[in-house]
Amino acid sequence: MAEIKNREERPLPGIEYSEIFIPDENDIGTGTFTTVLEQKALAKINPIMSSIINAPEFQLIVNINSAEEETTVLLGKADNTPAVSRKVFTIPEDTKIHEPHNFKVFFSGWNITALELDGNALEAAG
Repeated sequence: MAEIKNREERPLPGIEYSEIFIPDENDIGTGTFTTVLEQKALAKINPIMSSIINAPEFQLIVNINSAEEETTVLLGKADNTPAVSRKVFTIPEDTKIHEPHNFKVFFSGWNITALELDGNALEAAG
């Protein structure tokens, strides 16, 4: 029952780092995925895509769209099948786009359960 933890520094422009944490390697559908944005990234880059892929077993994609004030999260297998779980969350209007930000996805049993922005839960869009 070993955990999986992997951090990637500067995987794409605007992203300081991303980190996956899965507490039990036998349950890869449960864990967290954190994306930390650099200062001014939301003001300069749109959309910002952050992902982790371990083909064919796992993929998680986060699409941060500050212009639409939405973040879309997709979770599933990396085997050309549709996402198992897809959720859209609203970015608050008062989010300071020139500040650095921390987006943290929570997932359990292959379902996206929450998205936090700087430690605050975001509401599902709809």
